[in-house]
Amino acid sequence: MPNSASPAPPVWLYPTEIRHLRRSPAVLEVRARSYWWLVDADALDVRSGSAGLPTLPRWTHPLASIRPGDLGLEPGPRETVGDAARRRVRGGTDTTAAPPTETRTVDVSGPVLIACTGRVAGHGFDPLSVVWCHDAAGEVAAVLAIVRNTYGGLHHYLVHPDGNGRASIPKEFFVSPFHGVSGTYRLSVPPPGDEVSVGITLERDDAEPFSASVHGHRRSVTTTRLLALTLRRPLEPLATSVRIRAHGIRLWARRLPLQSVPEKDTGFGQRARGPRRRGVPDVPRGLRAVLLGAGTHLLFRLAADRLPLRIEPAVGAPFGGGRDDPAAPRMLLHRPADFARRTGTGASIGFGESFMAGDWSSPEPAELLTEFARELASLVPQPLQRLRRLHLPGHPRQEHGTIEGAAANISAHYDLSDDLFALFLDETMTYSSALFPDLPRRRGGAPEDTTDAACSTTAAHADLADAQRTKIDALLDAAGVGPGSRVLEIGTGWGELCLRAAARGAHVRSVTLSTAQRETATQRVAEAGCADRVEIDVCDYRHVDGAYDAVISVEMIEAVGIERLPEYFRSIDRVLAPGGRVALQTILMDDHRVETTRRNYTWVHKYVFPGGRIPSVEAIERALPGTRLHRTETTSFGIHYARTLRLWRDRFDARRDEVAALGFDETFRRLWRFYLAYSEAGFRSGYLDVAQIILEANR
Repeated sequence: MPNSASPAPPVWLYPTEIRHLRRSPAVLEVRARSYWWLVDADALDVRSGSAGLPTLPRWTHPLASIRPGDLGLEPGPRETVGDAARRRVRGGTDTTAAPPTETRTVDVSGPVLIACTGRVAGHGFDPLSVVWCHDAAGEVAAVLAIVRNTYGGLHHYLVHPDGNGRASIPKEFFVSPFHGVSGTYRLSVPPPGDEVSVGITLERDDAEPFSASVHGHRRSVTTTRLLALTLRRPLEPLATSVRIRAHGIRLWARRLPLQSVPEKDTGFGQRARGPRRRGVPDVPRGLRAVLLGAGTHLLFRLAADRLPLRIEPAVGAPFGGGRDDPAAPRMLLHRPADFARRTGTGASIGFGESFMAGDWSSPEPAELLTEFARELASLVPQPLQRLRRLHLPGHPRQEHGTIEGAAANISAHYDLSDDLFALFLDETMTYSSALFPDLPRRRGGAPEDTTDAACSTTAAHADLADAQRTKIDALLDAAGVGPGSRVLEIGTGWGELCLRAAARGAHVRSVTLSTAQRETATQRVAEAGCADRVEIDVCDYRHVDGAYDAVISVEMIEAVGIERLPEYFRSIDRVLAPGGRVALQTILMDDHRVETTRRNYTWVHKYVFPGGRIPSVEAIERALPGTRLHRTETTSFGIHYARTLRLWRDRFDARRDEVAALGFDETFRRLWRFYLAYSEAGFRSGYLDVAQIILEANR
C-alpha cells in the first residue's frame, strides 16, 4: 500500500467491514458493516462548530458532518483541525490532560488525514477514529488512534509506526466492562490508499484476549453516493452505539464478571480532572424538543418586550423593550432555533449552553444578563416555575458535599490550571472579591449602589492587587490576628492570606482539597521565607485538629452545602480556642431564594462549581445552635465583587490568545466568559451579595 500524502479530492468514502473477536473470558465474534470518511483535516471549515464534507453542498451537512470536539481536536483561533492535530502530536498529550504517553520532536508539517464516521442528523459516536499526520516529504510521521467509550470518555493514543504501519503502546483507557486497564495494544495503522486496513490487538499475559479490525475499499464521494449511503445506513453512529451495547448485554447474559469503570475514563471523570475541551450537548431533537422550543420562543419574545434589551435575530427585525434604543444592551441571536430548543429543554442550563455553542452572543454580556437577573423572578410564569422540578435534573449524587464528593468538586474547578488563573488574576493570585477604597461597604442591610458608576473599572485596573490585600487585611484585623496568633485557614487558595498572616507574626495552618493549589501556595510560602510559620495540608475541614485563636475562611463556605452547614460550624467550634474569633467571607443570597432554589441544578453547577450552594445570613444563623458561636458583625460589599469580576473578565478577554495557547478550546473560552459575565450580573443586579461575617465564641 502506498505511503501517500493527502489524496485529491480532500474526502473519500470507505465502506468498511468491522470484525471484533473476543477470546477471553468468553469467545465471541461479531462482524458488522459500516463506513469511514477519509478527510483532509485542513479542508474542514468548522467555524460553526462542525463541518460538512468538503466538496459537497451545504444541504448535505445533516447527512454527514464532522465535529472536532468529538475527536478532541478543537482548533484554536486561526487554526485548522489539522493544526489542532499537529499541536496534539507535538505536545504529546491526550485529551484527558493526563501525562503524555510519548513526547518527541517530530515533523508533522505535511497533510493530516482523519478517518471517522462523523455525525448523522446530529448523532455522533465513533469508537475508533484514526488520524495520520505526514511530514513535509509526505511520509507518515505520527498516528493518533482516538478511542471513545460508551461512558463519555475519550483518549488519544499517539504512536510513531514503523514502515509497515505497526506500533505498540500500553493500554491506558477503559473501554469494555469485561476487560480492565492493563496490557499492551499492538496496532496496525498503515496509511490509507485504495484500501484502508486498521487493526488493534490487546496483548496481556502472553495471550491475545481481544482483537478488532476495520477494512474497506476506497470510493469517490458524490451527492448521489451520499444519499444512497444514507438510505442504506441511516443514523449509522447511533446504530454503532446500539450494537456495542447489545454486544455487552450478550456477554453480561453469560455472567461474565464486570470491571468497575475508573472515574478518569468517564465524561464526568474527565471533567472533574479539568480537561481543556468542553463539549456542548447536541441541539435537542424530536417532537418534544420542537414543541418546547416553539413555546420557549414565544415566552422569550414576551419576556424580552418587558426588558430594556435589543434582541437582534439573524433574520428578521429586532425585538425587545429596547429595540429602538441604540444604547440598550444587545443580544445577537445567531441561531434562533437552536437557542430556543436548548433553552426550552434545559432552561437556564440550556441558556448558558447556547452561549457556549455560539447560538447567541453579546458585545457586553454582563449588562445584558444584569437586566435578565433583575427581573428573573417574574420572567417565567408561576405555573411554569412550579413544573421545573418535573422537567429539570437534580444534583448528581456524586457532587454532594460528602468527604469524597467535596474533594472531586474542588478539583473540578481549582485544579484546571494554575497558568489559566494566573492569566486573569492579579499578582496576589487571589480568587475572591476585592475591597476597593472608592466603593461603599454596608452594614445592617443598607441599600446597595448598583449604578454603572459604581461598577466602573476605569481607575481600578492597577489597584486590584492592593484591593485584594485590603480585603485580606480586613479579615485578619477582624479576627484579631497578630504576633503569636494561632490561625487556621479553611481553603488555602494560592496562599496570599497565609503570607500576610505570617508577616504579622502569626503561625498559620491552612487546609485545602486542591493538590495543585497546595503545591503553588507551598512554593510561594517557601520563597517568601515563611515556611517556619506556615503549614499547608490537603485536608478536609472535618478532619482538622488542634486549637486556634482565629479561624478564617474566604469564599469556601459555598462549597459546603446548605444541609452541611451545622457540621461545618461544629467543626470550627471544636478547634476554636476560648476567646477566639471566626472571620468568614461568603457570597450570599436572599433567604427566600436560598429556600426556593436549594434543589435547583444550574449551569454553574454543571460547568463551573459542581456541588456549590450559596447560603444566606439566616441559613448561617440557623446552623449555629449547638455551637458556642454567635454572629457579631456583618459587612456587605456586593458591588465590589461586580467590579472584581469585570476586571477579571477584561483581563481574560485581553489574553484570550494566551488562554488558547494553554490548550483551552473556543467552547471553553466562551464558557469562561459567560461564567464571569453571569456572576458579575448577579452582583450588579443585587441577586447576589458578598459579606465578611465575624463570629465569636460564647465565654
